[in-house]
Amino acid sequence: MEELGDVAIFVRVVEAGSFSAAARALWMPKSSVSRRVARLENRLGVRLLHRTTRSLALTDAGRAYHARVSVALAELDSAAGAATDSREAPRGVVRLAAPPDVGAEVLPDLMAAFLARYPEVRVEVSLSSQTDLVEGGFDLALRGGAGGQGSTQLQDARFRLFASPVYLARRGTPQRPTDLTTHLCLRFGDTDRWLLHGSRGEISVDITGPLSADDMSFIRRAAIAGAGIALLPVPSVAPSVRSGLLAPVLPDHHAKGRPLHLIVPSNRHLPLRVAVLRDFLVANFPH
Repeated sequence: MEELGDVAIFVRVVEAGSFSAAARALWMPKSSVSRRVARLENRLGVRLLHRTTRSLALTDAGRAYHARVSVALAELDSAAGAATDSREAPRGVVRLAAPPDVGAEVLPDLMAAFLARYPEVRVEVSLSSQTDLVEGGFDLALRGGAGGQGSTQLQDARFRLFASPVYLARRGTPQRPTDLTTHLCLRFGDTDRWLLHGSRGEISVDITGPLSADDMSFIRRAAIAGAGIALLPVPSVAPSVRSGLLAPVLPDHHAKGRPLHLIVPSNRHLPLRVAVLRDFLVANFPH
């Protein structure tokens, strides 16, 4: 059993990319992780990892060994998880990473509904676009951009134009994209142009406005405050539209954003608590 534990620690080190990251994920001292891997190498009589102060790399023998044992461990993990899941309700902690704008605007309602259904599950949400999923020990993550293996697209992140009724009453409602050139437009980052798609194709509109920000939640709140017209992701704006805080502008036009994906960092068997949250988000995430 000790040997199997050493093998599992070796696989975790490879997956995490460093002894430090593996130690954090395993809640073990880094020295213990290093010692267990060294013991495995001594037992096998081969070096599995090249170690330097700044990098970690598999040897040829280590690469071949990892390819085989990782599959075997995944099967053991899957079998154990299936046996446990068959007799238990979902319980325990799930760690979820999400971009700040999506997390703050969309996730609270979803998490309230999820936790009402699964009261023995705890969800820890980290709102960051830069978090390393493996090193951070996350079970699931929402990420914008291209998907990959183990990811599911939740939405196409279509953007539309919105403004507060107060602003529109004061400045008037644009009737065509070119009208935007005479309005205060809330700019995300350093953009000075919106590429809008409509029934007649796409049109590029130069925009101006005294306010810009690098956070989409700030842009949304500024629009609610009447500071101007904003190009915002539809799902995160839906509650503000329903409550009357924001109104659609040029509803026949939209801009393309980066699709949002749900990512599972590990290819091992998912604990039931993680699997039910994954399935819940896929089924209920607003489009």
